[in-house]
Amino acid sequence: METILVVEDDRDIAQMIATSLGKAGYHIVIQQDAEHAHAFLKNGAVSAILLDLMLPGMDGFAFIRKLKKDPSLSSIPIIIASAKDDDADVVAGLELGAEDYIVKPFSLKVLEARLRAALRRHDFSALTEDTSARLQKMGILLDSSRHEVRKENEIVDLSATEFSILELLMKNPGRVFPRDRLIAEIRGGDVAVTERSIDVHILAIRRKLGEKGALIETVRGSDTDSETNERHRCAYSNERKAPLVPGTVRSRLLRADIFSYCK
Repeated sequence: METILVVEDDRDIAQMIATSLGKAGYHIVIQQDAEHAHAFLKNGAVSAILLDLMLPGMDGFAFIRKLKKDPSLSSIPIIIASAKDDDADVVAGLELGAEDYIVKPFSLKVLEARLRAALRRHDFSALTEDTSARLQKMGILLDSSRHEVRKENEIVDLSATEFSILELLMKNPGRVFPRDRLIAEIRGGDVAVTERSIDVHILAIRRKLGEKGALIETVRGSDTDSETNERHRCAYSNERKAPLVPGTVRSRLLRADIFSYCK
């Protein structure tokens, strides 16, 4: 679920936006001033920002300038939603780097459409800039360039080995990895990894991910060096109603939604 930060000091307007976008499937975080919004962004990831200009304290223009100076925040798409309808304000906002400008009062359907369009443009831009550093699946964001994992905006503290395991699983959703294959994929340098320690690391990752830990599915079967046998013994159906291969367990989710290893 994508998180949208709404920076709006009018509680009624903020709640109206939150209700509408919440029904559209977005997770909404409301901050009533730029200072608190900036503090939230330092600790939580968002997909886009809906920003009022006339805020208490730091105004919206100053907030945009501050974000654009921070490399870790500068790429977040910003949509200005303001009662200021003067052309000079619209031009100033867009030239500062806002993705779009909507004048109040506005249609909530139009706002949702503008937001979707901004997110599509941002996703395409991110793909053309870097396709390998960031992985995002089912509310988990893994950034290999920063060696950072976030779950629903919260940083997850993983060890180097745990990070490597999660990165491998997220890059291969639905693929089942026997323990020896996991070891072969993540082993490097002086890192000592044994078959049983893999189980310990998997348990630790699940615990640290909380409810998202259920996305890592243990598929019970026989480890094997044969790739053909591996597919038959340590894989399970891609469809909910298809029969299972003996010695396996079914996930509550479709295969494309989970990360798996064989035990």
